[in-house]
Amino acid sequence: MPDPRAADLRAPAVLAALQELGTGRIEVLDEVGSTNEHLTAAVTRQARGTEPARPWTDLSLVLTGHQSAGRGRLDRVWTTEPGTALTFSVLLRPADGRGRAVPTQYFPWLTLLMAAAVVEALDRLAGAGARIKWPNDVLVDGRKLAGLLAGLVLDPDRPPAVVLGTGINVSQDELPVATATSVRRATGHDVGRSDVLVAVLGAFVPLYRQLCADPAGATGPGGPLRRLIAERTETLGRSVRAELPGGHDPVTGTAVGLGPHGGLLLRDGAGAEHEVTAGDVVHLRPAPGAPGRA
Repeated sequence: MPDPRAADLRAPAVLAALQELGTGRIEVLDEVGSTNEHLTAAVTRQARGTEPARPWTDLSLVLTGHQSAGRGRLDRVWTTEPGTALTFSVLLRPADGRGRAVPTQYFPWLTLLMAAAVVEALDRLAGAGARIKWPNDVLVDGRKLAGLLAGLVLDPDRPPAVVLGTGINVSQDELPVATATSVRRATGHDVGRSDVLVAVLGAFVPLYRQLCADPAGATGPGGPLRRLIAERTETLGRSVRAELPGGHDPVTGTAVGLGPHGGLLLRDGAGAEHEVTAGDVVHLRPAPGAPGRA
């Protein structure tokens, strides 16, 4: 008997809708430890010449009915009950229309673009009122509904690629922590995982194409993608604490905008501005009258 855990993701209409978006190779798994690790390993094998199957081209996808050992930022565990969450990873080889690789300095925007796509899709499908928590979470009413994790894939014969994983709580009724939620719990709507998948990628692909076509213009001061993300980011205008990697002291201040390569700009109590490019951000409290700037 066919395994039902990924049947909705294998539906011909779903695969056809994804292919219409211009996706590459699509692999659907009943269960996997981590879609990011699976896709990264497959792309690495391809680079070594030991993956003879169809190439992993730009916008190739790994989908799973159940991810059993997913990881978030700072090596946190991301767990879901089978059939309740949408988990997928996409391979990104950013290049412009002439095939010239997008500089890696723009890669941090990719996670934010996917987060914006999740916000747009869930608002359209379920009126979720979702918002981005910099750099890689999507919240509804302050509770985490989705998480994203990106990793770099190196190939000696071609520019670096990105594997970008997304996990969205769709139909859970019970969650292990009070700070998490699902589409069903947050909105009362039952939305199919395949509908969420097609809507998210349908929102993401045009944004991705826009970034590839003109990364500097799209994300520079006043750029359309920087504005779009800033408008959807709950972190901006709030008092936050940024826990920095490498044992550095945390930075506390008001989040006032996004930097040229997707970093978070913080203004501390003395008026000095800091750009946080990596770390864990804690929302401390709203900062009334502190508008975020794009």
